[in-house]
Amino acid sequence: MKQLKLLLLFFFTATRSSAQSIPAIKAKALDNSEITLPSPGSQQFLILIVGFSQKGGKLCEVWGKQISADYHADARIADFSLPVLQSAPSLVRPMIVHGMRKGVPAQELRRFVPLYSNESDWKKLVNFSAPDDAYLIVATPDGHPVWQAHGPYSDTIYADLKKSVATLLEKSSTPSPKNLILTFHDRSVRVLEDFCIGVPLLFELVMSLQAVVAE
Repeated sequence: MKQLKLLLLFFFTATRSSAQSIPAIKAKALDNSEITLPSPGSQQFLILIVGFSQKGGKLCEVWGKQISADYHADARIADFSLPVLQSAPSLVRPMIVHGMRKGVPAQELRRFVPLYSNESDWKKLVNFSAPDDAYLIVATPDGHPVWQAHGPYSDTIYADLKKSVATLLEKSSTPSPKNLILTFHDRSVRVLEDFCIGVPLLFELVMSLQAVVAE
């Protein structure tokens, strides 16, 4: 009973903490590749850098270079810079994107995904307060934020971000209560199957021995 209560408490806590999710993204990156976030079936944790202005974009670049340098080779992590351009006039947007494309190394183009919708949802998600800040999000593969911060680059904030990512990676390598229950169930089924197979064999052996003794 005590274990059941703990499992129910775990489920309730996880549900509450994962109630909010990033706005769905289906957009083109600067290399014209299609990006969908959250990505169905993906196991990659997300590091997102969101900017709402040109000055904020400059701060996002600084954050992006540091994050990409540390996590680019880690297949468990996907990091993206998300400039929100919904408020920019439609005639100006192509020029903004052209300028971004010129200033980003070719191998980094896929990390930059301009957004043209859901600005209010993104502002609500990041607790928007300063238009020229960079907003940072660490999220689970299904898009639920577990850590957030905003502002210019800071060694202290970055250390906290890395700690959050490390915690996620550590948890992902530890069996969850659900998996433990399934493992126990599978083992129980196998034991029962072995028992069902073993009993007839044992009965057959006993009968054979009785026949030998009778002879």
